[in-house]
Amino acid sequence: MCLSTLYGVRDGKREKLGEYISNVSFRNGEFVFTDVMGNEFSVKGNIQSLDLVRNEIIIDVEQRKKMRYEMIREIYNKCSGNQMRDVFVSNPETDDPEQYVRDMLKGKEVTLGREDLPDGTVVIDADVSGLKQRFTFSPD
Repeated sequence: MCLSTLYGVRDGKREKLGEYISNVSFRNGEFVFTDVMGNEFSVKGNIQSLDLVRNEIIIDVEQRKKMRYEMIREIYNKCSGNQMRDVFVSNPETDDPEQYVRDMLKGKEVTLGREDLPDGTVVIDADVSGLKQRFTFSPD
C-alpha cells in the first residue's frame, strides 16, 4: 500500500501538513485529505505536485483570513457515577480550528472527528489516549 505525505507551501515555506494520506477528494471548494486511520482534514489551495513514486502531495495553500471564535472545550469525566465534565471557554483567533486543536494536543495520541454546522460552528470531537474531549468553535 502506498501512502503519501502531504506538504503545504505558504509564503514560500514548505511544511508537512499530514502523513499516511490514503485518499484525496474535492468538496465545497476544498481538497479533503483522509489518512489511513480515517481522519479527514480539508485544505483550500491548488495542487502543485502529486508524485506517486515519491509518495508526496504538494499543495499551494490559500491564505485564509483568521477568524475569532468562542471555543468551548469539554473534557468528559471517566469516573463512573460522575457525569460532570470540565468546561473551559476561550476566544482564539485561527484560520483552521482543526489544526488549532491538533496543535493544542501535540505529542499525545489523538483521533479527531469534525462536523461543520450550517451556521459556521465547527465541532471537533477528540479521543486523547482514551479521554473524550469536545471542542466547539462558534464564530465570534
